[in-house]
Amino acid sequence: MAPSDRQLALALVAFAPFLAELVSGSTPPQAWILPPVFLTFMAIYGLSALAARELAIRFGGGAATVLILGLAFGIVNEGMAAHSLFNPAWPGVDVLSSYGRWEGVSWLWAAWIVPFHAVWSISFPVFLVGQVWPEHRDRRWLTDRQLLAVIPIPIAAAVLTSLVFSGYPLSIVQWLGMFLAVLLLGWIALRWGRSLNRLRPFGAWRPSPRLAFTVGLLFFVIGQIGTWQTPSLGPYPEVGLGLLVAAYLLFAAVALGLDRSPAGDRARFALVLGGIAFYVGLSPIAEFVLGRIGLVAIDLVVLGLLVRLYRERTRAADITVAPAHVAMGAADAP
Repeated sequence: MAPSDRQLALALVAFAPFLAELVSGSTPPQAWILPPVFLTFMAIYGLSALAARELAIRFGGGAATVLILGLAFGIVNEGMAAHSLFNPAWPGVDVLSSYGRWEGVSWLWAAWIVPFHAVWSISFPVFLVGQVWPEHRDRRWLTDRQLLAVIPIPIAAAVLTSLVFSGYPLSIVQWLGMFLAVLLLGWIALRWGRSLNRLRPFGAWRPSPRLAFTVGLLFFVIGQIGTWQTPSLGPYPEVGLGLLVAAYLLFAAVALGLDRSPAGDRARFALVLGGIAFYVGLSPIAEFVLGRIGLVAIDLVVLGLLVRLYRERTRAADITVAPAHVAMGAADAP
């Protein structure tokens, strides 16, 4: 029996925080037994991914709209909820709390973590849930009224979370700056997303699945590892900022350069698998050094299921395309 629109929406709302916080190793697996943790993550991550998907479909912006709205989400999550963009003592920021810091903002950290969320926390879940149910991926799962009710919830949940858990106070200027940045990114995503999504940065050339996988992997290698190596280059945080911006633009260019053909979908899936593979590779460190008990097994299962899904979608695409090739060959025969 086909899932209902409500069930599909709930699947995305549940899967987005699972990928964003658990598979990445950001939140220990044992913390997920606490209902408030999962419910908060669903309200912030899950509903944001759902809203981005629904807006992309309504405005025809596709991947471009999702990637830009993902940047807005990064500000909501790391700025409004966690305050990590401003708090120099935030766990994990380490040397980036002072290196590249200006006017109370850790810019080098922001240049990595905001695009990270755009790709990992929003774009990947939207794409993968669409691959599980490809026949429903272009349909609206929410009514217009439901969508309008969903959009403010992640922001409200982020602000409430910050008031309860964050010990780093923000100024009114910082709050206004974040709200203006989110509104601006939202406007760009909805106003220009359709035009940007039609871009083919590489013309008729389409990256192969192997190259797409490499780009997906390198995006996270540069961000998760390369960013923390920038201070060793000397007092030039601009180098790191430029590298991170270039890495995100390259990732976005590859994503936008892939059409909706079977070959394009195959390469797009490989782009996602490259990112998943990176965190699977890091999972032993997260488990045995950081104490994320059970993460290696979880990540290996996730990777195995996704590889299996990739192969199924590849076979299905080959079967669908094969008759067209046969017909074309017959038509071209002398």
